[in-house]
Amino acid sequence: MKRLLFATLLTFGFTSHLLQAQDIELTDPTTLTPAEYQIMEVTVEGNKNTREQFIKNASTLVEGSSITYPGGDKLTRAISRLYRSGLFSDIKIFVTDRTSTGISFLIKVEEQARILEYKLKGIKRSERRDLEDLLVLTPGTVITESAIGQAKNTIRRFYEDKGYWYTEIETSTKEVEGVEDRVRLIFDIKPGERLEVKDIVFKGADEFKDRKLRRQIKPLKEDAWWKIFGKKVFKEEEFEEGKESVLTFYRENGFTDARILKDSVYTYEHDGLFKDKTGLKVVVTIEEGPQYKVRDITWDGNTVYSNETLTQVLGFEKGDIFNQNKFEENYSFGESSVSSLYQNNGYLFFQAVPNVTKVAEDSLDIHFDIYEDEIANIRHVSFSGNTRTHDDVVRRTLRTTPGNRYSRDAVIRTIRELGTLGFFDPQNIQPDILPNREDKTVDINYRLDDSQSTSNFEFSGGYGGPSIGVILSARVNFNNFSLKRAFEDGGWTPIPSGDGQKLSLGVQVTGTGYQSYSFGFQEPWFKGKPTSVGVNVSYNLLNYRGSTERNELFSSSVSMGKRLKWPDDYFSTQSIIGYQLYNIEGNSSFLADGTSSLLTFEQVLERNSVDNPISPMTGSKFTLSFEAAPPLPGFSEYYKLTSAYQHHVPIVEKLVLTSQVQYGYIGYFTDDKRSELNKFLVGGTQLQQRQSFLYDNIDLRGYPGGTTTSISPIVDGQKVAGTMYSKYSLEMRYPAVSNEQVQIIPYVFTDAGNSYLDFNDFDPFRVKRSAGLGVRLYLPVLGLVDLSYGYRLDGVTVPNSADVQPGNWEFLFNIGAPF
Repeated sequence: MKRLLFATLLTFGFTSHLLQAQDIELTDPTTLTPAEYQIMEVTVEGNKNTREQFIKNASTLVEGSSITYPGGDKLTRAISRLYRSGLFSDIKIFVTDRTSTGISFLIKVEEQARILEYKLKGIKRSERRDLEDLLVLTPGTVITESAIGQAKNTIRRFYEDKGYWYTEIETSTKEVEGVEDRVRLIFDIKPGERLEVKDIVFKGADEFKDRKLRRQIKPLKEDAWWKIFGKKVFKEEEFEEGKESVLTFYRENGFTDARILKDSVYTYEHDGLFKDKTGLKVVVTIEEGPQYKVRDITWDGNTVYSNETLTQVLGFEKGDIFNQNKFEENYSFGESSVSSLYQNNGYLFFQAVPNVTKVAEDSLDIHFDIYEDEIANIRHVSFSGNTRTHDDVVRRTLRTTPGNRYSRDAVIRTIRELGTLGFFDPQNIQPDILPNREDKTVDINYRLDDSQSTSNFEFSGGYGGPSIGVILSARVNFNNFSLKRAFEDGGWTPIPSGDGQKLSLGVQVTGTGYQSYSFGFQEPWFKGKPTSVGVNVSYNLLNYRGSTERNELFSSSVSMGKRLKWPDDYFSTQSIIGYQLYNIEGNSSFLADGTSSLLTFEQVLERNSVDNPISPMTGSKFTLSFEAAPPLPGFSEYYKLTSAYQHHVPIVEKLVLTSQVQYGYIGYFTDDKRSELNKFLVGGTQLQQRQSFLYDNIDLRGYPGGTTTSISPIVDGQKVAGTMYSKYSLEMRYPAVSNEQVQIIPYVFTDAGNSYLDFNDFDPFRVKRSAGLGVRLYLPVLGLVDLSYGYRLDGVTVPNSADVQPGNWEFLFNIGAPF
């Protein structure tokens, strides 16, 4: 059929997102009467990257369907749909043929440009790199208004998170020579002004001052002249978190109806140092409501525990201000809650349904309906994820045993015990509790993660001063060793592991003549029982170049440890039998030349409830040790008593406060066989003090170690070791980074300690003090590395040399766990 080129039907265009229809151009439009036609044919022109069938389908102009022409809205909707696809910048529809019953159309499109690349202008290189990681603009895709709008929103959010307000973004496209249908998309960015929060105002807050509420709205912070570290910028997510923290604070103080009516953030002019500046003001309007107190507490349905016991566990008395968070913690979630009380006694299916009723204007009645149900027994216990650790090692650690009644405490204790093994990531130990209400049983599965290596290689170096020189130390620790697999074919892959045994090999040398070699092995479960057996052998030699002084020590020991069930199962005991052979030649210190042998017996009693050996969050550790070298023929003698206590308390979130106290005393059975060996020196770190192997070295940050510069008594103008020591430490730390690859734990500390000549000289409050900061780094390969920078508040006298002056900083480096 002859094409009617003169009969252009419709031309549509978008201006400001409004569809406008052009006049229909016919030979005589007034002669046409709207009629219904059948679409005979639809053709497409102008499409280069878009399939023709896609355009037809999107237009809904389907061959064989009917359409009213002229008039109707089917053509208008067709163009609207095509525009909404975002693929075209111009769309026209023409009538190409028309009979008395049929009509044909031509859809002519002009495609949107596609991205060759995009450029970010007007910003710093570092910001450009960060934005490139956030923007999703793939080369070859169509440049649509939606894609550009999304990119702009991403850029604005990026700068809002940095505190920039009124960020302006202009976009443009630029054709690239030699590249058809591809353009360069350019974002011209003006980040605007970085504004700080200068004022936070609370309206409607009558019970608490703004200053107190500002402390609660953290992490949002208000700027002040003394806050010199970091910009106090506004971030939406911090604001939302802060508002919830304010409401939590109100609920903890009895205002359970408190709510935020509205909030606003706006810019305003404030006085600057030299001129007026623009800052942000945050206004929060609060409706406090009444402060509620507890009027009455009642229980119904309880037969196992009395009302008095349950009320005591709940932690509220009549007349107390109602703390909603404490209430929820004490009846349901906490380790000492009402739910825990029942579940620790087997009542897994227990339920406590609270009903808090408001009476009068400011009082609450609390009623609990208790559904105790029956005791649940453990049917099956399993574990998974231990790819490197043998099942027996995990199974012997479990505190939940099939056949026993369920205990929530036992599950928590199992998680703690598995975490302290050091073989599994404590954060990834997850118990799956699978109860079966019909037969009153429960299955427990522990999901473990031992993907990270527990073995590590420690290598360190340092400088111990002119008299010591360069210190080099290396140690390899296999913390999940398997002696059995070491003798099996294919057991070395690359290290025989999986039985939880510990094997360590170490060497330390210095440039001035110190050497140390050590070997240690420990079996934590001897013959399938919770009895540990260990063997340690070491050799130390100190022979400075150009000096007649030569000190040697051969040391060996056998130990046996056992868990105790009384007073509780956190207690353990360890018995150690040791032999030391000393050879001292040309010693310039207080020690006499010659050989000395010691046969020692040591008994250690310990209670350890810390939850993590590297960075404890909770728990305590108490150690009491008595060591004796009896006056046997041919042997030297002494007896030694030491005690140490540490306590870990979480302050807020992950911030932990640790306090430590240590005391020690060495005495003698007789006078004729006593020596200066194994007395106390204080100062430095264990890494430095290993060269002073003739003494018992107590580490103290901020002070150097060694026989000449350590904290110790002076007799006749010469340094000697003390028979008593005291040490105190206070540390606050925060695990800033904690993942499988690395742990970074910064801390601040204060240390104090001293070494005393005898009882007459002992004064627990006459100590050398220091304060400072440090960081612990835990790497699976290197183990725990401790770096501290301590400021000395007191000096140390050094006979015949320069004293260790107060008011100076001391950097110390150590390897090994501090607790």
